[in-house]
Amino acid sequence: MKNALIIVVILALILSSTYLYTAQHLLLSRLSYSLQIPFIKSSIHCSAGAPDFMPELMNNLINKQKSMSNQIAYQDKSNNFFHCESGWEDGFRGDNPLTVDSRFRYASVSKVVTSALILDLVNNGRLTLDRKLLDIITIPEPKDKRLYDITLGMLLEHSAGFDRLKTYTPMLTMDVKPWCPTDLKALANTTLDFDPNTQYQYSNVGYCLLGVVVEQVTGKSFREAAKDRFNLESRDIKFIYGDFLSDEVKYDYRYEDFYGENYYTHFDFKDSLSAVGGLSGSAKSMVLLTRQMLTEKPLNILSRSISPCAINKREGCYGYALEPYQMSGHNFTIYNKSGFFPGVNTDIYVDDQGGVLALYRAASTPNFEVKNQLHQQVYTQLESYYKASK
Repeated sequence: MKNALIIVVILALILSSTYLYTAQHLLLSRLSYSLQIPFIKSSIHCSAGAPDFMPELMNNLINKQKSMSNQIAYQDKSNNFFHCESGWEDGFRGDNPLTVDSRFRYASVSKVVTSALILDLVNNGRLTLDRKLLDIITIPEPKDKRLYDITLGMLLEHSAGFDRLKTYTPMLTMDVKPWCPTDLKALANTTLDFDPNTQYQYSNVGYCLLGVVVEQVTGKSFREAAKDRFNLESRDIKFIYGDFLSDEVKYDYRYEDFYGENYYTHFDFKDSLSAVGGLSGSAKSMVLLTRQMLTEKPLNILSRSISPCAINKREGCYGYALEPYQMSGHNFTIYNKSGFFPGVNTDIYVDDQGGVLALYRAASTPNFEVKNQLHQQVYTQLESYYKASK
């Protein structure tokens, strides 16, 4: 009995010491960021003529988002391009300053490409937005008959019936192989969380299914279809397979409570995340690609259904590719897609004045509140910029 008690005490000491070391290490790492800020700000460099809102946003990324290595890219309606960068590709005060061409993981900003592929097939008469999902993919008889009602438009707008906050889906669950896209028969056993086309709820599985649709219609793998249609290789936009590419920036995980630099080993980047968050490249490359996508007709990535939605609330409404937002009492509208993986946050914005803006951060944001504050700052500063330009 005495020996057992000694063993329990020793184990408790080991566990508590390990916890305290880890927590203390994380705390010290976060505290050290304040000391690094002056050096980070001294690394900021912008192209000639960059609008004032760009260095102001950069200061937010450094001060509030706690991100050291950042890219901001902006193209106005006249195709004038500007950019700002801060930090280093290889860590604090590294040998390689961040450049306009440095590579970041796009995370869910990749979904814009998925949307654009579907819309391109619609524009070319190979699909329609009201085409039923189960008319394209084959599964066993579904137990939830509402699956028959899902259309491609609903999948694009996150209104198909999947709610990741209500029902467990394995798209981004550690060490679980998702059933989409390699085991589609599992869809037959899925119960939807709400009637299709009655509400908006963000869904990764919906976009994985759209990737399957692209493959079925084009006869190509999703990755090949995307590369061919948008000339991704010439833009230096690459798909990732999990491990970091040799020219990716070094990501900062100090504001992650759980994940670290090996997080990617627990997720299926090779198959399941291709259409969901599989791309990498620079903010510049995404801005220029987005500009091309805006020229598509009759539908493009700003298109959305006529169904009423809460455009004055974040995540109150989704378009076919981007989330529209207009502040209550204002006439200015921006369209946004955000992305997140551990150690990286990305945003692409299109505004109703013809501008395209991307903000890429190689760090995890401290909390959702400061991230939402960033979105609001983007809105107010762009609105002020255009008013002053008139």
